[in-house]
Amino acid sequence: MTDVPKWLQVMRSITGTDEYPGAADNPTIMNWVQAIANAYPFMENYCNGYTGDDVAWCGLTVAYCMTEAGIQPVWGPSDTDRWLWAQAWAGNQQAFKHTGRLTPGTIVVMTRSGGGHVTLFEEWDGDMLVCRGGNQSDSVCTAKYDPDSVIAYCWPTAAGDQPQVPVEDRPLLEEGDDGPDVVDMQNMIPFFTGEVDGDFGPITKDNVLAYQFSRGLGVDGQCGQQTWGALYDNAPAVITPPTPPPNPLTDAQQAAIKKIAEDSNIVDYDWEDRGESTVGYVQGMALAFAQTLLKLKAGHPAAVEMAKARTNNDKDVFDLWKSEFDDEGMPNEASTPAPVRLRHLYAFMLGSGMRESSGVYCTGRDQSAGSSSQTSDTCESGLFQTSYNAHGASDPEFDQLMIEYGTGQSPGYVETFADDVSCGQSDWDCVGSGAGLLFQRLCKVMPAFAVETHGLTLRNLCNHYGPVVRFEVELKRDADRMFRDVQEYMDTQENSARATSS
Repeated sequence: MTDVPKWLQVMRSITGTDEYPGAADNPTIMNWVQAIANAYPFMENYCNGYTGDDVAWCGLTVAYCMTEAGIQPVWGPSDTDRWLWAQAWAGNQQAFKHTGRLTPGTIVVMTRSGGGHVTLFEEWDGDMLVCRGGNQSDSVCTAKYDPDSVIAYCWPTAAGDQPQVPVEDRPLLEEGDDGPDVVDMQNMIPFFTGEVDGDFGPITKDNVLAYQFSRGLGVDGQCGQQTWGALYDNAPAVITPPTPPPNPLTDAQQAAIKKIAEDSNIVDYDWEDRGESTVGYVQGMALAFAQTLLKLKAGHPAAVEMAKARTNNDKDVFDLWKSEFDDEGMPNEASTPAPVRLRHLYAFMLGSGMRESSGVYCTGRDQSAGSSSQTSDTCESGLFQTSYNAHGASDPEFDQLMIEYGTGQSPGYVETFADDVSCGQSDWDCVGSGAGLLFQRLCKVMPAFAVETHGLTLRNLCNHYGPVVRFEVELKRDADRMFRDVQEYMDTQENSARATSS
């Protein structure tokens, strides 16, 4: 059982105390005011302002219980920041921190007709909160409340952390659930990428999927006993991604790179059977390139693999397309610097994305591919219509990228890729479960992930893509020139940083 905090023990001991009707005041309630003034002399004038139990006394009751527990009641610069005002208990996050965890004794602050109310949580009764507090039907008693009326759950900082809910008492959580257990789960997931709001929506599901995958658990997007146990035990990752560069793209750098892309000739190119791309697609690819370039210079394994010299293997796009790259003045031999080879790969990927999806980041599976594409591992997804079954050709870099992006350690630049793009419900639909489901989701919600896994697959399994082996991708010098301008800008930024530090 969870330990009962002292202030809740006090509240239980005074249960049954009633305010007196009419002009008379219950001396017990008035003695609570005096007890607070005795414990905290600087509050004496404030206490003297409480003239009778006909004044709302829910805040007074909680303040008395805290005082008896050796904890100073909430206290701020003005009267409305102090303990008689129920909603003041939700505002002082230094002395009373906000938490989503509901254990006996949690301070519950809510709105109700005529103002606010503050009370202490006891237990759940179905979907209703059972709380013990003062001025509940003019008495200290238990009452039921709708959680929708709650504005904050709080815990006194001086009391330390709340007692942890036993893992066996945790419920199965899935998309659509909400409440304090969801808040706890969101807080416990390392590198959680969403807002800790108690709402188990799609972003939270992506985080659960990524966490399960990184810990070698069953990947289903639900938080059951196995996942709760791993969170409680702080289970180590079974696949540890390399650390991304310590200095990601700044806002100023992103703006400059997007301007380079917007002003480039490739933005206006009329791609065969596809027309012009959106500006956001070209800008997103430019940001992804700059990010991978930083990783390459930091020795990131996936970036190094993408930028390696041409191999004598027709599953390597640099080998299969050697003549086409050479004709466009884009050699990829060992004598070509690795950043330049990476640039050439990105020029190819810009055309590949237009051929596969017209540059639409949220593109769903290929409906024309038949039933073979309907499993989680073979279902194609995102800009380049990659499927998870390509991961084995780039082991471990592919799965490392899944964990890196799935845990928010690299940005996906979805806002840029999404510019002037409309996504329907069918686009967001994914197939199956497990690692393949996580891969499909990441390709759509973090397009830079789709770019880097496409780069790995082009270098090690380029026959994964029909347009590549059919030579339908357009490789354009203007694409290479745009990425060259981005590379030169990043080099200038690097040189400037060195000069500043020297």
